[in-house]
Amino acid sequence: MTRSIVRQLVLKDWRLYRLHISLTIAGGAVALVVSQFATETTVLLGSVWFFVVLCILGSMLPFSSIVNERKKQNLAFVMSLPISSTQYTAAKIVSTAGMFLAPWLALLTAAVVLIETGGVIPHGAIPMLLILAMLPFVVFCLILGTALVSESEGWAIAASVVCNSSYWFMFYLLARVPALTANSKGHVIVWNSTVLAVLFSEIGLIALVVALTFFLQSRKRDFV
Repeated sequence: MTRSIVRQLVLKDWRLYRLHISLTIAGGAVALVVSQFATETTVLLGSVWFFVVLCILGSMLPFSSIVNERKKQNLAFVMSLPISSTQYTAAKIVSTAGMFLAPWLALLTAAVVLIETGGVIPHGAIPMLLILAMLPFVVFCLILGTALVSESEGWAIAASVVCNSSYWFMFYLLARVPALTANSKGHVIVWNSTVLAVLFSEIGLIALVVALTFFLQSRKRDFV
């Protein structure tokens, strides 16, 4: 019975926000098409547009799926069901993360395929693409965790503002690392130790945020 409720909560979110997913994929697809026009301006415009789409999605979903649910007083009904705090947390993380990962993976796969086959962007840009694409994923997890644990629109907004305003600084730092940028314009994909270290650090941070969210949620006694 409980598993059925968790599954229904996940499916409910997917039904409610399927338009968000479709619009994100459409926006990202347009950005990728623009980037394939072989001029410096269109490549830059398409690349920026591509990452902006992912950044907007990562900020929007936690508010739509979690903060708004509390504002509309739907959480009281959900927690009246035979479901534990851990199961509720799992349902929200699975549904919201799934809604982010579906367009994120689709667009990232499409970007890699276009780089491999399009001949406009050098193959050496793929490692940097993956590193940069992981940043919206990390930010998404931070905002998601804050929204779940704090149960506060104010804290969620603060997390969103801080994370989104930090993108330029993160991009700047990554661009200043020679080991990351030296091969980005080459025709060969280079997975050096610095690239792998950054990627695994991003993955580790995501895992840490998710684990910490579960831990803090499990210690709460009042969800309403």
